[in-house]
Amino acid sequence: MLKGLISRRDIPWDKWYVYFSDERLVPLDHEDSNYALCKKEFLSHVPIPDANIHTIDVKLLEDAEEAADSYEKILIREFAQKDSARFPVFDLIMLGMGPDGHTCSLFPGHELLSESDRWIAPIEDSPKPPPRRITFTFPVLNHAAKVAFVATGEGKKDMLPRILDHPEEGLPCSRVRPISPGQVYWFVDDAASSLVQYAKTPFKL
Repeated sequence: MLKGLISRRDIPWDKWYVYFSDERLVPLDHEDSNYALCKKEFLSHVPIPDANIHTIDVKLLEDAEEAADSYEKILIREFAQKDSARFPVFDLIMLGMGPDGHTCSLFPGHELLSESDRWIAPIEDSPKPPPRRITFTFPVLNHAAKVAFVATGEGKKDMLPRILDHPEEGLPCSRVRPISPGQVYWFVDDAASSLVQYAKTPFKL
């Protein structure tokens, strides 16, 4: 979806600030790095200033707790003067959905689902490799002005009805419900949404 923005000439890219809602604790050029994928597919094609793109501290890859604290301090520094809310208010958070209903590095049944104080939490036992990561918490996700999920492919079709048609509290994606006036949007293809009853509207960028 972001690829459709690359050719636009009416976007003030210098106003964009990019953060990562979760990141694997691997080098920034590693194939498992969310930053590396985002850079390849999007960031390298648009003139967002490097200073506005906030990555993990690669000196802390062996310590998830320290990496989470470091990234949280970045958010505190950037948002402290902008918001009076207890948690940062992002203009937009883009998320994916795993076949198990996880989002960010918030997995079904994991203790991080109950985290209510931290902005960024460490995880060292991710059910999906690599095991060591940091992630936004639900309070941060649910304070966003807008959240946009992107779910594509047949691998998502069995899970999507359990989130959109009959939301199950145990599924992390179902628990992303931005506080009013925040809004959540789902961008899905026909393969992922083939079993969904929820009303769909065609989208064009």
